[in-house]
Amino acid sequence: MRNLSRVTDFGSMLNSISKRMTVVAGALALLVVRACSGTEESAQAPASPTSEPASTAASTSSTQPSSENIAPVLESGSTAIVVQDGTTARYIVGERLAARLSILSEAIGETSDVTGTIIFNENGSVLSKASVLTVGVDGLTSDESREDGFLRRSSIQTSRFPDATFSFNGTEGLDWPLPSEGSVSFTLLGNMTIRDVTKPVTLDAGAQFTGDSITATASTIITFDQFEMSKPNLAFILSVEGEIRLELDIQALVRKAS
Repeated sequence: MRNLSRVTDFGSMLNSISKRMTVVAGALALLVVRACSGTEESAQAPASPTSEPASTAASTSSTQPSSENIAPVLESGSTAIVVQDGTTARYIVGERLAARLSILSEAIGETSDVTGTIIFNENGSVLSKASVLTVGVDGLTSDESREDGFLRRSSIQTSRFPDATFSFNGTEGLDWPLPSEGSVSFTLLGNMTIRDVTKPVTLDAGAQFTGDSITATASTIITFDQFEMSKPNLAFILSVEGEIRLELDIQALVRKAS
C-alpha cells in the first residue's frame, strides 16, 4: 500500500510539473511572437521617413505660383499681355450722406484681387475666347463697412457671383506690333459681366511701355440700372448717384511665343 501511495504521489508530481512546463512553454511562445512582431515593426520603421519627402513634394507642387510666374501657353506668332501683382481695381460712386447734408461726396472701394490676360495673334487681333480680365468683387473694400456689406449682399450678391469679368473683343488705337518704349492711348473693347448680367463696355486706356513691362490705367462708366444692381439703401445715406466709375491701375508683362 505504501508503494502504491508513493506511485500515486509521484504521478501527481509529474502532472504538476507537466502543467508548469506547459505554462512556461506558453510564455516562451508569447515572447517569441512579440519578439518577431517587434522585429517586423523595426524592419518597417524606416518606411515612414521615406514617405515624408513624397508628401513634401506633393505639397510643393500644389503651391500656387504668384501671378508673375503665370504665363499662358501661346501659339506660334502670338503675344500676351499678362496682368501682374500690384494691379488694383476700384469703383467710385457719388453720394450724399446724412452727416454732410447737401455736400456730394464719393464712395470709393478697391481690391487687388485682379487677374487676366490679353492674347493677340500674329496680326494683332485679340483672341477673345482666351482674353479675360477677372476682378474678385467680394474683396472690394471702402472706408465704410456698412456700405461694403450692402454691396456684397444686395447690389452684387457676391456669395453667388464673387467675380466680375471683362472679356476682350478688340482694341482701337493700339499699334501693332506692341511698342517697346513710350506712351500710348487706346480703347479696349469687350463685354463686362457683373452678377449674371453681361453688357458691351469700352475701357479708355493709357499705357507706358518699358521693354517687356507695362504700367497702364483703364476706366469706364457704367450705371446701377445697366447691370440691374440696387443702389445702397442705408439710413446714413441720403442719395446715391446712378453712375459708377470703374478704374484699373494695371501692372503687366508682355510675353511672346518662343
